[in-house]
Amino acid sequence: MTDTPRLHLHEKPSRFAALMDAAVDAIIVIDHRGLIQEFNPAAERLFGYSEQDVLLRNVSVLMPEPYAAEHDRYLGRYNTTGEARIIGIGREVQARRQDGSVFPIDLSVGEVKEGDLTFFVGIIRDISDRKEVQELHRRLAHVTRLSTLGEMASGIAHEINQPLTAIATYAQAARRLLERGATADLDSVLDKIARQAERAGAVIRQMRSFVRRQDREQALSHPAELVASVVQFLQMDSGRRNIDIHQELPEDLPTLMVDTVQIQQVLLNLLLNAMDATESAGSREGVRVRASLEDNSSVLFEVLDRGCGVSEEHRGQLFTPFFTTKDAGMGMGLPICRSIIQAHGGQLNFRPNPAGGSIFHFSLPALLD
Repeated sequence: MTDTPRLHLHEKPSRFAALMDAAVDAIIVIDHRGLIQEFNPAAERLFGYSEQDVLLRNVSVLMPEPYAAEHDRYLGRYNTTGEARIIGIGREVQARRQDGSVFPIDLSVGEVKEGDLTFFVGIIRDISDRKEVQELHRRLAHVTRLSTLGEMASGIAHEINQPLTAIATYAQAARRLLERGATADLDSVLDKIARQAERAGAVIRQMRSFVRRQDREQALSHPAELVASVVQFLQMDSGRRNIDIHQELPEDLPTLMVDTVQIQQVLLNLLLNAMDATESAGSREGVRVRASLEDNSSVLFEVLDRGCGVSEEHRGQLFTPFFTTKDAGMGMGLPICRSIIQAHGGQLNFRPNPAGGSIFHFSLPALLD
């Protein structure tokens, strides 16, 4: 490999060499065959190799499987076809240190031409801390969903008990028909039992969908469908409290690219808070949830109530972790909701309802034609 053309920093302007030395992020230069040409001090600190350890070695030495096995094939395809999957784009991948430990990185790759030679410059940042924070947010969000279901326990029990009671009643009716030999009517009774069992099963499926732990998975979603699914889930609780939920969502709103479960969690928390405030105030007004196109670039969601409102002294603490005005509250619902919305590129805020009560609102970037 000694005949491999190399980039030499000492051949570059001193300012460029100083930049490589001073860079906080790891910078690695490879040639068209994937052989390492430059390895700056930040890369040495990050990977545990000295520059001399890795010079003219294949860059796959810094990669775990399956990246290592795929790298040469990807590089060869790019050299032949010009089809880029990482170059000029950047992505999250895994890297491997000298001690064999694997860690997550942000990798940005650019192409450099020097005469007839092609080199690739990789800028690498360790994102282990960021991934740990994201995992912590996921765990806290999961705990909050479980806590939310705990707050809804009475409504959930009522919603499941209704079909179970109906099943028991229909089963007794079926037994009496059998005792009388009136089997012609059994089909109708059994059909009713099946429908009630499906109703109870639907409640369980909704609960499981809401509390399941998952990695963040974004998908195309329509605002009206997001809200409708949450309102349907809340029927068990809103019916028990005699609080109507009114939806105001135009059908022509643009589509969103979101983690459906997480956005549903935000809407659920805000609507539950609105119902709590309404109930505490003894108000007969319903809760409203509406959406609209904002600045032709995002969808604005608003949850409005005519409840007890938020005192001025508490408004600055609404999104502070562990702050709560509820006797059995965790104080994590709103902070987690805000972090979810921020992770989606939006903002969650509060303002007083001019008619009395509160308005919590958040925006999400829209997918526009």
